[in-house]
Amino acid sequence: MRHHLINKTINRIKEWNKRWPRSVVLWSGGKDSTALLHLIRYEAEIDIPVVQYRQPKFRERYAYSDSLIKEWNLEVYEYPPMKVSLADGPDVNTGEVRFDMLHYFQWGRNCVVLSLGTEKPKDGEKFLCGVDDFLQRPTGTFNWPWGAVFIGTKYEDTDLIKGHVPLAQDIRIVDGAPVSLYPMRDWTDDEIFQYLEESGVEPDPTRYIKENGKWKNNPDKSLNADFYPACFNCVNRHEGRHVHCPKLNATITNISEMAPYEDIVIDDLGFRPVEWKK
Repeated sequence: MRHHLINKTINRIKEWNKRWPRSVVLWSGGKDSTALLHLIRYEAEIDIPVVQYRQPKFRERYAYSDSLIKEWNLEVYEYPPMKVSLADGPDVNTGEVRFDMLHYFQWGRNCVVLSLGTEKPKDGEKFLCGVDDFLQRPTGTFNWPWGAVFIGTKYEDTDLIKGHVPLAQDIRIVDGAPVSLYPMRDWTDDEIFQYLEESGVEPDPTRYIKENGKWKNNPDKSLNADFYPACFNCVNRHEGRHVHCPKLNATITNISEMAPYEDIVIDDLGFRPVEWKK
């Protein structure tokens, strides 16, 4: 392992924690945020709380997180989004239309938007209804008491709609929001996996598998908390006037003109406008 990279990251964490002592870790349970959380707690020896945004359904997808919460004795907060909307775009691998569920969470006086990927439901598979379980889900605000947030986002990260989303800075300051801290911006995926292995932390097996000595994303997303089977037929703006509703087993009206579509564009986080290929 590149020890100078680890030491540089630990020094950053300690230095930034002194500057912003009232902070929190944004933790999804994925490899990056888990490595960051381990670095903070067991290398920098800083005990700070965690925020993990969970979905009301498919709670079995948080089994890995629950095990670490118990083992590491984490102080974890979760709360509902203040607003939800939809994002769509061509899959970077297949070119087919895919959807993300966008969640806006209270973030100081401002908000942060987090996206969750979706997959087309398989026959007989339990799924989320894009209207009932997403667009009409309960929303609310939250008293945000922290001045800074440690986030595991890296420069080399990719998105299935946006493609490569190169993070442009280590510290992001936005008026009305807590300071965003990215101490692992220069890490690679291979370095993340190596650090977890050397630290005795197994990456979430529902998200990652190791084949021929190489870690990769688990193609089976049935227990992956980053992706959810969801039907958006009635709010799919790429479909016709009438669509099939598998929940009602009936043909219904497409109401996509009423759906809140958004294209997240944040240049310094690498999120640029979606480009549709003609």
